[in-house]
Amino acid sequence: MVKSENFFCRLIGIDTLIAFDGIIPSAADFQLRLISLIEQLNKALQEENQTAEESEALCRLLCGYFDKRLMTNQKDNALSWQRYSLMHYFYGHNQNQADSDFISQIAALLRTDSSLMFRYARKMLTLLKQVEGETDALASLSATCAPRTWLARVEAEPEPEADYFDTPATTPRLMVLIIGPFAQKWFHHANLSTTDNGHIIWMVAEHATTLANRLAHKEETHPSMAVVTLFPILADGVENSTVLTEQLTSWQFVFSSIRLSRRLPCIPVFYTRLSQQRHSHDPDRAIWTSSLMMPPYGQLTLESCFRQLVDKLNAHDDGQDLYAIQRYALGSTFIAWLAESRLMNVLQTLLANTPLNLAGVMLADYGRGFIRHGAWSQWLSERYGILPALSTSIAMPPLPSLPLPPQPEIVVWQEPEPLNAPAPHRSSLRPVTIGLLFLFACLVGGFFYYARYNIKEIREQVRQISPLGEIFTTPMSNQNVSLFALENTVPLFENGSSNLMSDSEKTLLDIIPAIKRSPEKMFLIIGHSDNTGSSATNLALSTERAQVIKNWLVEHTGLPAERFITEGVGDTRPIANNDTKEGRAQNRRVEIIPLSR
Repeated sequence: MVKSENFFCRLIGIDTLIAFDGIIPSAADFQLRLISLIEQLNKALQEENQTAEESEALCRLLCGYFDKRLMTNQKDNALSWQRYSLMHYFYGHNQNQADSDFISQIAALLRTDSSLMFRYARKMLTLLKQVEGETDALASLSATCAPRTWLARVEAEPEPEADYFDTPATTPRLMVLIIGPFAQKWFHHANLSTTDNGHIIWMVAEHATTLANRLAHKEETHPSMAVVTLFPILADGVENSTVLTEQLTSWQFVFSSIRLSRRLPCIPVFYTRLSQQRHSHDPDRAIWTSSLMMPPYGQLTLESCFRQLVDKLNAHDDGQDLYAIQRYALGSTFIAWLAESRLMNVLQTLLANTPLNLAGVMLADYGRGFIRHGAWSQWLSERYGILPALSTSIAMPPLPSLPLPPQPEIVVWQEPEPLNAPAPHRSSLRPVTIGLLFLFACLVGGFFYYARYNIKEIREQVRQISPLGEIFTTPMSNQNVSLFALENTVPLFENGSSNLMSDSEKTLLDIIPAIKRSPEKMFLIIGHSDNTGSSATNLALSTERAQVIKNWLVEHTGLPAERFITEGVGDTRPIANNDTKEGRAQNRRVEIIPLSR
């Protein structure tokens, strides 16, 4: 926004307040405010290289317009504007003497080569129609500048419309939580419901605990539903900007203690009246202007969001729509108030210190007028000497139409088409092939070298191991029975010992001929114990007993040790009752079983 446009918007904003039947406490003070703005506008135009004649003509046009507007609006009041005429102040005569020059001045400005001056003049023509009506002269001027207006017009981007559905939703897709210091006062649970056929749920979360409880309930019932918070701010909700700052700071202090798993998207919504536009079927319905962002939101700032908001208001203002002119002028003035009163900084600090993530801002132009004189109205009175007229209150500020989050798409898997990969270059495979062949040759050579010098040892290990598998896989024939028949088994060891008893050697000598008759066989020696002691002790003791018998047989038969395999089974295979001394003696035994080769 250029400097002159800032002053021009302030003047049009004042005209909008006059259209709201604004209250002027002091005509003299109000006149001085207008004079100051017009002089600053004239100076800014010349600094922007506009000609002095055209700048003076625009200021003269503004003086004449405000005189007409105020004289018309103040007829029913005791206050007469004629004594404070701007034309009389600047040019020494009243508006009645300049009526004939008024149309010619605006016509001259519409023929200017400056696009900026043409834009101002085109807006003045639209504003003049609400004072003069649709006269032949004004209609002729509108027709004359229509082609140029079309060429100079900045096309406005359409507002993103909410994703409405005709069919009721089986599961809500969006939960909107209304938070902030105005949530409980201005929004009531009884007036909130679902919208968009059940796709959006509106709920008030006035306290920190309420917000946490609603989020927890949502996770239990609708975990896939998106959540966004709405932070409404009524410009005249409190007495002045200081009180509003205190309320926002207090709310920030309470809600900064909330610990959430993720930051919640937040949309500050500002409610005020910006134009005379009303919906005929619902006068309290708002006209919304928004600068919403889609996730991921990144590091947005209120300043950047408001800059986008002003750009949208400006884009919609083509100079022909009275309501768009008013909304852009008063809306940009409203944002200037937020910056000047430092409320924008307070809100930015609030968002940074609470689990909220700025997702954009919305500006609501709503209501038949101001319902009280609060912070915004007081600032207007201090800066421009005019108070907006009060109107009837409404039950609850209107709720915006929000775009619904996209539904999750069902991805259908499709088999990818086979790709004909190009054959690799032969030269690139040659080093790899040579390396693999060399590695294979090394492995084969190493194997034969090891086998050549260790084949005898390998064979002996195989001979020792192979009978173990036969124990479990080869069923015993009639010959593969214990050389000690169970009924003829005699005690060999003392209690708790692996030492042979004195008469056990005679028993062992009786089996040597049978072992020597089967030189091709291998023999499994199984050691046993009684149940005296622990299972682990008995298992170790039975293994030792089997090893003692093996050593004795190797010594007395002359057969190699590899022909005998030992195993201990502890007290798991008793042949007699362990409750008697005789039974325990019989269980302390060793079995020798021939194995088939």
